[in-house]
Amino acid sequence: VLSESMKERILAKQPGIERKIVVIPSWVDSEQIVPRLKQDNWFAQEHGLVEPFTVLYSGNMGRCHDMETLFDAVVRLRKTPIRFVFIGSGEKRKDFQHRVDEMGLTNCLFLPYQPRENLPYSLTACDVSIVSISQGMEGLVAPSKLYSALASGRPIISICPENSYLNEVFAEANCGMSVRNGDSEGLADYLYRLSQNPQLTQELGRSGRDYCRKNYTSEKIAQDYLKLFQSLASR
Repeated sequence: VLSESMKERILAKQPGIERKIVVIPSWVDSEQIVPRLKQDNWFAQEHGLVEPFTVLYSGNMGRCHDMETLFDAVVRLRKTPIRFVFIGSGEKRKDFQHRVDEMGLTNCLFLPYQPRENLPYSLTACDVSIVSISQGMEGLVAPSKLYSALASGRPIISICPENSYLNEVFAEANCGMSVRNGDSEGLADYLYRLSQNPQLTQELGRSGRDYCRKNYTSEKIAQDYLKLFQSLASR
């Protein structure tokens, strides 16, 4: 399984099979996704993201993702120079964009999924990234965007339940902050704090990338799978 939360969810339905479950997370090519300054990033230049403090949500905006808490934070920060960029699609994108238009919010930019060759640039055209899991989904999904966000050298904020594995990852990685579902005030306050403290933003980004390179490279995860297969073969 991809996370401790998934392991716990399975054990809740099928107790006593701990020895049959192995947690191996997803991975990222940390040599392809590397930190880039926005002023040297063509994607940031093309979309006017070099100057404003930019918050990025990149990927699926589906039923398993808490877009509601994020929308409320967007509203709270509408009078600040903070810019929100949404790249991707999914079940909740249309309604999110409609609500932005309906309220006349001008702090959001919506873009389609990007070609793979653009990802090293789109993922670094920001100052902070967002990952989210809806309440009740913590044992069903493990957002793969977490790993590319860590590799990008940007701080991350997770919106997730109290028992999500993301909380432990963030505590170990010192890469940002986890907020609970519905805590749009805490999310908005932390985003504003980061926008006013570039040194903290850089430190959290570096810490997250260091953690990524120690734990989530393809080489590291390949070794985890190799150990699993060797243990199975020895039985």
